[in-house]
Amino acid sequence: MLVQTTKSYNSIMLENIVREFTTVYPFIHSVEIGHSRMGRPIHCLTIGQGERTILINASHHANEWITTVILLKFLEECAQSYQNAFYAGLPEWAKNVTLHCIPMVNPDGVDLVTGFIDKSRIAYSDAKILSENQSFPDDWKANILGVDLNSNYPANWELAKKFKFAKGYTNPGPRDYVGAAPLSEPESCAMAAYTKMWGFDLTLSLHTQGEVIYWKYGNHNPPGAAELAKRLAKVSGYELEDVPDYSSHAGYRDWFIETFNKPGFTIECGVGENPLPIEDFENIYKKAASLLWEAVFLIM
Repeated sequence: MLVQTTKSYNSIMLENIVREFTTVYPFIHSVEIGHSRMGRPIHCLTIGQGERTILINASHHANEWITTVILLKFLEECAQSYQNAFYAGLPEWAKNVTLHCIPMVNPDGVDLVTGFIDKSRIAYSDAKILSENQSFPDDWKANILGVDLNSNYPANWELAKKFKFAKGYTNPGPRDYVGAAPLSEPESCAMAAYTKMWGFDLTLSLHTQGEVIYWKYGNHNPPGAAELAKRLAKVSGYELEDVPDYSSHAGYRDWFIETFNKPGFTIECGVGENPLPIEDFENIYKKAASLLWEAVFLIM
C-alpha cells in the first residue's frame, strides 16, 4: 500500500502520494481544481468509467486532517480492486461509477495544524489571531486567513452569518467565521465551480467527529436520500441526525442539496476530540470504509 496510515499528512505529502498514485495506478487521473490562499494545489483524483458520478471530499476543516488519510486509503482500495480485475474486465462498480476524490480541500489549514507551516508566517497576522488563544493551532478549523470554509457557501449564508455573529464569531479566527461574502475563499470557490461542472449524483463530505450522518438540509429532501442514508447508517453503525438550525446553513452539503436536489451527506467519522489521533485510525477507518463502499455499490 502506498498510503501510510501512521502519521499526519501535509500538503507536500499529499502531492507526493498523488504522483505515486498516478504512476502505480495509471487509471487514476489527477486534476488541480484550484489553489489555496497560499497557492497550494487542490487535487482531485478520479477513478472508474461509469455514468454515475460521486464526489467524496475531505479536510474542509484543518484539524480534521485524518479524513484525508481515510479518503486516500479508500481510494487505494478502489484502485487495487480495479487493478486486480483489470485483465478480466472492469469491476462492476467501475463500470457504473466515476469516483471523484478531493482529499484535502484546505491544504493551508492542514499544514498549519500539523506543524508544516510555522506560526510566525505572515498569514497568521493577516488572520488577526490573538496570542492568548492557548489551544492554537489544535482547535484550528479554518483556512489560513481564518475563514471556516464549510461556512462559506451560498446556502443561506446571511442566516449563517447572523447565527455565527450572535455567538461571537465576527472576525477571522480558528473556527466559525463565515467570511466577508459567500465563496470569498479560493478553496470554497474551487469546490463550487468543480461541483457545478459535474453536477454529481451524490456527494459525501468527510468530517470528524461523532459517528453521525447529516443527510438533509432544512426542508430539502432529495429523491432517494432518506433510503440511502439509512443504508449507510446500517453498515457503519453511525446515527442519522439533523443539523440544528443554528449550526446549519452555508456548508458545502447544504449548498449541494439546495442547488442540485440530489443526495449529499456529511459524514462525521470517529469519536473523541479533534484532531483525532492517528493511533485510532484503523478503528475509525473500518466503519468509514464500510459506509463508503456501500455508497459506491448502492449508486449502481
